[in-house]
Amino acid sequence: MTKLIQICASENDLFGLDSDGVVYQYNFKIKTWTKLGHGRDEREESFSAEAQTAAAKPKSRNAAPPPSD
Repeated sequence: MTKLIQICASENDLFGLDSDGVVYQYNFKIKTWTKLGHGRDEREESFSAEAQTAAAKPKSRNAAPPPSD
């Protein structure tokens, strides 16, 4: 587990933030932290991968004839 730099608590929830921007939520039933999101580096990597995937997909057009009157 990484070191949390900020903790936020409400009546029923406990959240933590690490130095990489990853958010965790504490699960009281199993007494462990669960990762909720992406950190700064992971988010940039996933956006980059999505952009590469989108660029690799062939673009198709649906060329339906115009409706006749």
